[in-house]
This record gives sequence, C-alpha cells and structure tokens, in this order.
Amino acid sequence: MEPDTSHYDRPMNDTQRWTPILFVTASGLSAIALLAPPATNTVSQDERQAAPLALSAAARNRFDVMESAFCSGCHPAIYAEHEQSTHGRAFTDAEVRLATARFAHQDCIICHTPRPIFETGVGQNPTRRHYGLHEGITCMSCHWRPEYDYENFVGGDQCRSAFHSEVGSVEACASCHRNHGTPYQWERSPIGKAKDRKCMDCHMDWVERPVAVGAPLRDVRTHTFPGSRSESQVRRAYRYEAQIEGNVVNVTVTNRGAGHNFPTELKQRSVESLVIVRDAAGEEVARSRMVFRDPYKRPYGLQLPVNTQIPSGESRTHRVPIGVGTGTVECLLFFKQYFPIDDYHDDLARVLESRLLPFSGIDPSDEPVESAAEIEAEAPEGLTPEVASVAQLVDFVRPKIDSVEIDVPEGDSPADIQALIELFQFPVPEGNKLARDRLVEIGEPAIPALIDALGSWDNKTYNQSMSVLERLGKHARGAIVAGLGDERLYVRLHSHELVKRLGWRGSDVKDALADAFDSEPALGRASIAGVVGSLRLQSFGDRLLPMLSDEDPDVVRAASQALAVLQRHDAVPAMEAALGAARFDETRRDIALSLALLSSPTGIPTLLEGLNHPDDLIRESFFEAFFAATGVHLGYDPLAPRPRRLDAISRLQSYWAEKGGPRELRAPDTEADPTAEAYAWTLVSKLGGSDYLKPSAEDIDIEEELVAMGKYAVPALVRGLKYPPGFAIKRSAICRALGRIGDHRAAPGLGAALRDPVLRVAAWAAWALEGAGDAASIPALRRYEQRLRTAVRTQTLPADFGPPDQALAQAARTRLLLGDNSARHTLAGLLLSADSFSRRIAFDALGRRFEETYGYDPDADEATRREAAARWME
Repeated sequence: MEPDTSHYDRPMNDTQRWTPILFVTASGLSAIALLAPPATNTVSQDERQAAPLALSAAARNRFDVMESAFCSGCHPAIYAEHEQSTHGRAFTDAEVRLATARFAHQDCIICHTPRPIFETGVGQNPTRRHYGLHEGITCMSCHWRPEYDYENFVGGDQCRSAFHSEVGSVEACASCHRNHGTPYQWERSPIGKAKDRKCMDCHMDWVERPVAVGAPLRDVRTHTFPGSRSESQVRRAYRYEAQIEGNVVNVTVTNRGAGHNFPTELKQRSVESLVIVRDAAGEEVARSRMVFRDPYKRPYGLQLPVNTQIPSGESRTHRVPIGVGTGTVECLLFFKQYFPIDDYHDDLARVLESRLLPFSGIDPSDEPVESAAEIEAEAPEGLTPEVASVAQLVDFVRPKIDSVEIDVPEGDSPADIQALIELFQFPVPEGNKLARDRLVEIGEPAIPALIDALGSWDNKTYNQSMSVLERLGKHARGAIVAGLGDERLYVRLHSHELVKRLGWRGSDVKDALADAFDSEPALGRASIAGVVGSLRLQSFGDRLLPMLSDEDPDVVRAASQALAVLQRHDAVPAMEAALGAARFDETRRDIALSLALLSSPTGIPTLLEGLNHPDDLIRESFFEAFFAATGVHLGYDPLAPRPRRLDAISRLQSYWAEKGGPRELRAPDTEADPTAEAYAWTLVSKLGGSDYLKPSAEDIDIEEELVAMGKYAVPALVRGLKYPPGFAIKRSAICRALGRIGDHRAAPGLGAALRDPVLRVAAWAAWALEGAGDAASIPALRRYEQRLRTAVRTQTLPADFGPPDQALAQAARTRLLLGDNSARHTLAGLLLSADSFSRRIAFDALGRRFEETYGYDPDADEATRREAAARWME
C-alpha cells in the first residue's frame, strides 16, 4: 500500500510573521508553556456582568485545592518537605533545567508539570498542565481523585475520602518513572517486588509527628523523596570492597539496598570504579575504569546499547592485574550526575569511596589491563559543561559502547505487527524507523493495533504510532475517526491530534466531535477546542464560548486560542472578562495573546508585566507572547542581565503608553503552512548533528534546503537557536540560513545569539542581522563589537577564529547598514586593515550607505589606499 504523500512546492518570496517560540498560524496557536504575573485589564463592569464568566466561589475553591499551598495550613511540615523536594521543584530546579536543556526536550515537561495522574489513568504517562508551573508536581498531581467533587472541600475529615487510594502504589509512581525503566527493575528485584517493598519504603521514610496541626503524634510518611542527590540515600544502595588477591586487585560493587538498578535513570547518571596502579616511586603504571550506566540510545544501526547498571541484589567485580612487584593501588568510586563529567567536578560528581592499598613482594602479572575509555568532554572554545549543555555531553563525545543486535520482524501476522509496535519503546532510532516503515508497508492490517497503541502508557509508542497512522492517511481514516469516540481517553486525544495533522474537516469528523463535545472530561474539552481552532471549524465557534467560563484553566486557555484563530471578534467581551476572572498567571498570559490576535489590546499590560518575571523560562514565554502580538522588541532580551532588561522594558512601556492600541497589534498570518514548518523543524533537528564537528555534505544540503524554503523555515530556524551553546555548528548554520533568508522577525533571536559564549556563533549572528534589517538590534551589535575588541586586546580570541578585523568589519558594517552612522569611522579605519577581505567588507558597506567611493580601491597598493581612506575619515 502506498501512503498518502504531498509534494512540497511553495512560493519563496513572501514574508511571514513569526516569533521565536510562539507562531501564529492559520491553523492555530502553538503552545507557550510557561507563566505570567497578574496585570490590570480594561474590561468594564458592565461587560463583565454581560458575560457569563464570573467565577463562582465553588470554581475558585476548585482552583485553590489544585495548589499545594492549599494543603500547607493543615500540613505545614509535609508541605515544606514537598516544596524542597525534587517533586516540588520539578519545574524550577536548576539541575532539572540542566538535565532537560531548559525543557527543550519536549516530552520531559509532561512529568515535570503534570495534571493529576489519576485523570489520565494510573500507570499512564500523564499530560502536562499549562498553569501553575512553578509548583512542579503538586500535591494533587498524585492525590487527586477523578470522581470526587472538590467544590466544597475544606480539608479535615474530608481528606479521608477525597483522595485516591492508590496514591502510594508502585503503579502510581510508574506513571512517570516507568519512562526511565525503574519500575521494571523493581519487578525483577529480590528486595523489591519479591519482598512486597514499594517505592515509599525507601523514598518516603516514616517519622513520628502529627499528620496535621493539632493532631496527635503518629507515624507519618515524609515527603522529601531522597534520591541520587542525597549522599546518604546513595550509600544505602551499595556495598564496596577492594582487596589485593595475589597479583590482582579486585573491586566489588554490590547493589545491596536498592530495589532497582544501581544507578537507575538513563544516559546521564553513572557510577564509575577507577583503579590506578603505581610503582614504588609513585609513577602510574596502569589505570582501569569500569562504568555502570544505561547508555540509552545512539543512532548506530540496529544495535541496542548494553545497560551496565548493577541490578538489585547483584555484584560486579572490577578486576585489574598488577604489573609491578611493589607499589600502591588507589581505588575510587564515583557517582556522577552527568556522564562523562570530570571525576572531581565540584557539583556534578561525588567521590563515594577512596582506598589506598600498598603492596610489595608480589609476582608481577603480564595480563593486559582492560578499561573503559577515558573520556574528556571538550566543549567548543573551552566552554564549561554546564554552559555547553551538560545533559548532552555524552552526545558530544560519542563514546564507544557495547551493543547487541535487534531483530525487526519481516512478517505481517498479528504477532509480527505487535512486535514491530513494541520496538517503539526501544532506544534504537534506526530500528524504530524500520519498524515504522514496515508498518506502513503492511498497511491496513496494522491499523487496529496502531489505534490501540494510541492508548499506550508510553509516549514513544503513541507518538510513533501517530506518525505511522499519519503516513497511512486516508487508508486509516475510518479507524482514526472512530478513535474520536473511543472509550479510552488517550486514544481520543491522539485521534484529535491526528485529524489536526491530516487536516480532515469532513462531516464524519465534525459529527464525531459534535457527539463528544459536551461529554468529554476537561482534557477532552481542551483537546476538542484545539481541533476546532486548528481546522478552523467555524460551525463550532458558538460552542467554544461557554468554555471561557470552564472551571479548568486548560479548557479556558484552549477555547481562547481557538476563538482567536476563528477570528471571533464577538467573543472579545467574554474573553476580556475571562482575563479578569483568570486565577492563574499562565492562563492570563494565554488569554492576553488571544485577545491581541482579535485586535483587543486589553491584555498587553499583562504581557509587559511578565517581561520582568524572575524565572528565565517564564520571562522568555512572556516576551514571545508580546512579540507575537506586536512584532516589537526594542532590543529586549529575556536572558540578558537584569539592568539591561529593565532598560528595554522602560522603552517598551513608553512605546505602548505612547502608541499602544489596536493598530499596533498584528493579525494572524493566513498564509502560514504548519506542515511546511513541521518539515523545516525536522531539517533543523538534523542540521549539524548533535556535536560540533565540521559540517558534512549532508549539513550543507540541509542548510540549502532550509534557505530555499524561505519564510516557511523561519519559525523552525529561530526555535533552533534555543539549542544549547555546545551545538555550535548547528547554531552557526542556523544564523547563516536566517541571514540568507533575510527576515526582520529573526532579529530578537539573532540579537540574543550575539551573547553566545561561542564567539564564532556570535559572529555569524552579527552577519545575519544585516539581512534581518532591524535597527533595534544596534545596541546589541555595539556590545558585541566591544566584546570583540576586548578579546583582541586580551588575546583571548579562539585560535581558529580567523582575522579579528573581519569580525569587526562585519559588526560595524551591520550597524551602519541598519542606520548607525557612528559605525562609519570604524569602517573607515578598517580600510587600512592588512587583511584584504576586511577592507572589502568595510568598503562595500560604506559605498552602499553613502553611494560614494572617494577613489578608494581595496586592492590598490598601501600608499594609494591610505590616501583614499583619509578622505573617508574627514
């Protein structure tokens, strides 16, 4: 069976309005994931009364209950423990931001800001919420009960029946931790499932204290959830023995206390045994390292990386032959938060054990010493791992790992189809791809199993199943439309996503949505609103209006975004009232943007207030919303130092006070193509790979294709600038492509890239800003130019940076062509540069700006050049 295909053939000369993360398209609003502080609004009292949106006390109480702070009055100790735990800090914790590359890994957010796990089903991956993100995993993320009405909940005795009885089960914890394999390890552990021990037995110890204020003393579970960052917890997990036996040193590490592997987790965590043999003079004669970790994935053919973690109850012995008769053996055990971080990193590595064993009079061994490779993770231009992206260190260095071959079934029986789908869970990208391709070849017989897989607990499985069904297209239409009414929540939600991707607007889809519109739970209502907006189903517009007063903030958010896409200007009074009634900052931010897209400036003060938020991710989301609404940035950079941000905020506030109003707001781009933009993101993801090696021929081809796509590639390219600095080749190529496309809406992202710690990336950003044509970038270019001069003076330019005059000439050239005439003198001085290319850059810029040559020839002899250059300096 041939899958549905579409040919890419687009005009390349038009411009598209876009913003770094949020892109306003004809099909809908992409999600902004973060938070906005309160702001005033201009809704009149009459309008509020006219709109049926005032939140009832019951609705507000439901909001209160969803916040962990609601529980603190009765349970202050538990609340305090939770707040400082990895659960309470699941969104704000600095180590989490490192591990997820500031949540650039999209699937991470679902477990770090989850809706209640019992809403989507115990054991299922949860769905993320779009409000109250600073709370991370809330009390109600785990305790909420779907059938309970919290309208009049006040606590006390009601707690006995208000919360889910399975909250302490392993299956509840597995909702998130199954992604990292830990529950499977527990099932095989002799001290885990076999002894009826649960996660809580190790990670929620008993303590005697009142469970609530005024209650008697009793045994209560702590809520600190100690894990790998707790040294005492780690030490409970293992036993370490090091001894010399004959002419061999044996180091044995036993997983004696963990009900899962040691260490558990994915590619980042590692435990490493290091043995160093020295002779009598103290000279090192042998070094051996044994690494215990799960490599997780590497895109090398059909090979599954071998997991070397130590299973519960098992031991691993590190055997090192001794090749000298007298000396010492140093034995060390490291625990690393990130592999392959330096052994003695002051924050991300820990020395668990250190033993020095002297020896003499032994018969030296002639056995070869075996060892895992000694890996040094070098980042571009000497960046620290934290700056380069410590989470991707292993991707940069690509250490050799052992692997085993996997089999991809070639048949088409039900068992073969199921085996192919099960391959989606394995971290073998090439095997995943072959499985997807094979399922497309099988076609219709595979469709029922793929629909079932939409309801999988595993995000990798349902995401790849959606990919296959999307490729099958019309052949799977009946099954996908039927999935819109499936009794399984995740099958419905992912069927919603598929009809959006496939753009199906037929009566079969509309009828299925209409049947489910009023019967869906909150997640379903929000998802249907997203379908209505994405597919521009105007006939459902009236049914979205009551959603603006829904008790669930995610439903309100989705309804406001859909109404904006449908351009329902009649919804503005109700939406303005919803803005005033909204309890959560993120909801206010999202409604404010939706209002702006309907030509209402009511929410702009909310967005401006958010530009000074203390959390960098949240602050960034506010700027993206404001820029999407207005197209104005005035040099604001959400990640710049605070004094600089405050200067820009004052300019933006003054601008809005002077000019603000409907005319300053941008309308959605009706020519946007989400399919093309998604394809461009696929290309950006491949561009430059996951390291900073020199571009390959494939990278050059990808860059050329992105440039040829023109405006359709811009959203993906600007999003790509969020890759961490360690991806220097990728970021440089993105800047080049943006400069060649020449779109002024790239200016904020390129301006921020001028601060890139990798100087060559900043140099490409300066070059690209010439094409962006935005004069508001001039101050950032001046700072970058000063940074260059400082590096030249202090002789700290990277060795491979090239002639500094070229970078100075380009920065000054961009300033001049953007309207900064003070750059003339810098460029005139560079007419005397010893570097011929620098002279050409400067001369061309001066000629274009002033339409004059003064007889200067960059290739003339030095005396002639000097005489002509003097005329430019007058």
